[in-house]
Amino acid sequence: MNLSRNAAAWELVCQRWQSGHHWFDDAIPPVQRTAHEHLVELKAVKPVAVNQQFALCGHCGLHTAPIFRDKAALRMQCPECGPVAVAARDLKAWVVDEEWLIRKLRAAFSVPTHQEVVRITAGVWRIGLHQRTAVLLARRLDLLLQQPSVLARGRGETVLWLITPKRLREGDDDPVAGAARWLPMEERFTLYGGNVSFIDADTSRGDEAIASADPVYGPFSADFRWVRLQGEGASIELSEAQAAVLKALWEFGGQSQEAHLVMSRAGLASDKPIDVFKVKAQHKGNERYEGPLRAYKALVKTNQRAGTYALAPGVMGAAISSAVATLS
Repeated sequence: MNLSRNAAAWELVCQRWQSGHHWFDDAIPPVQRTAHEHLVELKAVKPVAVNQQFALCGHCGLHTAPIFRDKAALRMQCPECGPVAVAARDLKAWVVDEEWLIRKLRAAFSVPTHQEVVRITAGVWRIGLHQRTAVLLARRLDLLLQQPSVLARGRGETVLWLITPKRLREGDDDPVAGAARWLPMEERFTLYGGNVSFIDADTSRGDEAIASADPVYGPFSADFRWVRLQGEGASIELSEAQAAVLKALWEFGGQSQEAHLVMSRAGLASDKPIDVFKVKAQHKGNERYEGPLRAYKALVKTNQRAGTYALAPGVMGAAISSAVATLS
């Protein structure tokens, strides 16, 4: 599934923020160019001055040599290729704008402007309070694992919120062992319209469920690829994208969410949930396509004025009643 431009841009922010290093314009991979340009438009990244005395050879890419001016042009003397022109973009470097990121994360948590940002140590900031609890932002999780005292200094008397990108290598689900409520940037925040939003709900289902058409989560099968409507004996098969949308709505626990949050959780580039359920003219009357749309209309509650989406109250209620009946 291709990432939307916003999702790809946010993924790039998390990667670059974690490294803490600048990157050169000419070294941006083609697959990241669109995301990078979007970040430039949002002013999420900014140009930075770097050492312009040396440059990497643009021909062989193997040797670095001093830059010298030849008439009106800049060149470097590669030991293999000889004099090589150095373009201005070869010297242009970027970094994630620290102030932009902190400002957007504070807005996502509705931190009042009068609360100050405090730099606790290199790469770690206390950016305010959320639900009367301190919020820490760290460039890397390793910075805190190597310095446990930093958590104590930022915490106060309560278990704080901790925002960091995920570690490059796999690790424990709770790497800080309960000392903080960890919020991985890639999973718990999303970028849309120049703003960063916090995904509050976290009711993900377990991976142990067995895939079948039988209802497991309310009317949905374990993999959300099937849904059984009340009064209908047969389950309706959904496409991968349709299942991702309904799974996202389920994980939000019945709470109304804006379209971009739903689609970001689903990992889709479409603007609205209904987009993946629309029936094309050539498929009108075909139950394979009409069934998912009927399920969407029956199960999803839309507030068009607010632009929000949620599973209908009866969907979550039926699931809870079923669970209670099973336990009794």
